[in-house]
Amino acid sequence: MADDHAVRAFGHTLMNVEPQSLENLISEFASLPGIGLKTARRLAYHMLSRRKSDVERFADSLMQAAEKVHPCPRCHAFTDEEICPTCRAREGAKSICVVEKNSDILPFERSSVHKGLYFVLGGVISPLDGIGPEALHLPQLVERIKQENIEELVLALGSSPEADSTALMIDRMLDGVNVKRTRLARGIPMGSDLEFIDEVTMLRAFEGRVSL
Repeated sequence: MADDHAVRAFGHTLMNVEPQSLENLISEFASLPGIGLKTARRLAYHMLSRRKSDVERFADSLMQAAEKVHPCPRCHAFTDEEICPTCRAREGAKSICVVEKNSDILPFERSSVHKGLYFVLGGVISPLDGIGPEALHLPQLVERIKQENIEELVLALGSSPEADSTALMIDRMLDGVNVKRTRLARGIPMGSDLEFIDEVTMLRAFEGRVSL
């Protein structure tokens, strides 16, 4: 109440100085993972300070990616081709590395530790977040292992209780299937995203992988 009196004493009321369209842009940036409201506002103001041609090019790139990029039908990695380059170039490989999300593939390719196939699971089992086994690509993974006679399955799901539960579920689903199941060595910090792991740590974790 005191604040209201103070505002009226100066003869004006507080107003939102940001246009609605700008607020909408800020909200969209803020909806991205790891982006807080302050960073979202800074990004929005930065975009509007650029030349219109730059903004149009940015928007066009975003729309092209949204229209052309899709999950590979074999491994669920992002691609703009019918089959992703990895599945096509490494067809017949007998090892498959299972990751939680698309960006987790990058550290393996940067460090060149894995020469086989990949499979993007689409997450890990997390009841608190409402993610159950049915939300993941588990049946497709098991089917691919059987159809392509995969000899080793490398579970690279990070180090968290949710990742452990998911690995246990996969191990149970493969009961009776003749495939070696391994996990990365415990050199990766608990809760770390694989996409941020340096090449040396990834190399050691992969080479030191252990059987389930």
